[in-house]
Amino acid sequence: MLFNFSVLEQLIGFSQDAFLHLSPAVAQLIASTPLEIQQLTLSYQQKDPKAVEHSLHKLRGSYATLGATALPELSRPLEMVLQQQGQLPKAAEFARYLECLEQTSAALDLWLSQFQHSSDSSLPDVLQYIQYLENNDMQAYSLFQLQRAGWITYLGPDDFVLMEQDIMALNFVAVAQRLKQSASKQAKEPQ
Repeated sequence: MLFNFSVLEQLIGFSQDAFLHLSPAVAQLIASTPLEIQQLTLSYQQKDPKAVEHSLHKLRGSYATLGATALPELSRPLEMVLQQQGQLPKAAEFARYLECLEQTSAALDLWLSQFQHSSDSSLPDVLQYIQYLENNDMQAYSLFQLQRAGWITYLGPDDFVLMEQDIMALNFVAVAQRLKQSASKQAKEPQ
């Protein structure tokens, strides 16, 4: 697993302020990664173990803070050898690390892009949405992404998280059941 996105979700929560504060830093990290890769590759080619160690450590810390899992696992042993023995990693290990770094950055970019669409905060048409789910229509997945704010308002944060997990797993049956229960509960409540 490249990334534990629940770490990012906990950092941001459902707070628009937290997202607005954190997203530029995340975007900057993503944007700077190709340059970091170039610099890291150059340091490796110039056989500069201190510069390689510094870059590995900096990138590991930045990505691990946001929930990266595979990158820190690859980076730690390389950093230890660099620190203790002053030896550069083998070419295959270094290439594997760079590939993982690129994939991790791409995964983070993809995750961040879901929030760059304006989320519709109006309440979703629940009965229509249930029909999409029951028909295994992938439009249910897209609508969920576009109407995140509306679903949070409709369900509340706790139920939203459960629904999001099922949607991401494409478990449309579970989502439809949850929404039917929620709709019947809301219909019984006095207005």
